[in-house]
Amino acid sequence: MLTTSTDESTTDGISDATGESRLRLVLNTNATTSGLGGLAALLLGGPVDDLLGTGDVPWVRLVGAGLVLFAAFVAWTARASRARLIRDTPAISVGDAAWVIGTVATIALGWYTTSGVVVMGLVGVMVATFGTMQALLMRQLRSDH
Repeated sequence: MLTTSTDESTTDGISDATGESRLRLVLNTNATTSGLGGLAALLLGGPVDDLLGTGDVPWVRLVGAGLVLFAAFVAWTARASRARLIRDTPAISVGDAAWVIGTVATIALGWYTTSGVVVMGLVGVMVATFGTMQALLMRQLRSDH
C-alpha cells in the first residue's frame, strides 16, 4: 500500500493518493517497463528478435535504444516540478499513442511471428493503459487547480 501522508488515508485504510502522486506513480511504472524493455532489446537484440520474429536485429536494437531514451525522459518527468510534470506529461502520452499505432500497424503488416504478435499485442495494451491513465490523471490534475 502506497501512502503519501497519513491524512490521505480513507476510513477503510486504503490509500487515497492525490492525482499528482498517482500520475507520478504511473509515469515511474511507464519509465521502468520502457527502460527494461529497451535495455533487453538493445543488449539482447538477437534473442529478442528470435521471440518477435522480425528478422532485423539492428532494427530491434535501434528501437531498444529509443525506448531507453524515452524511459529516461519519462523518469525525469515523474520526478520534475509540478509545472514541468503538467507541461511534459501530454507529450509522453502522445509518445505512448504513437507506440500503440505503430504496434497495430506493424502487426497488420505481418512483421512478427505468432509469438511476436502476442508479445507486441500485450505490450501495446500495457502502453495504451499507461497513456490513458496519464491522460485521465492529467485531466484530474488540471481540474483540481
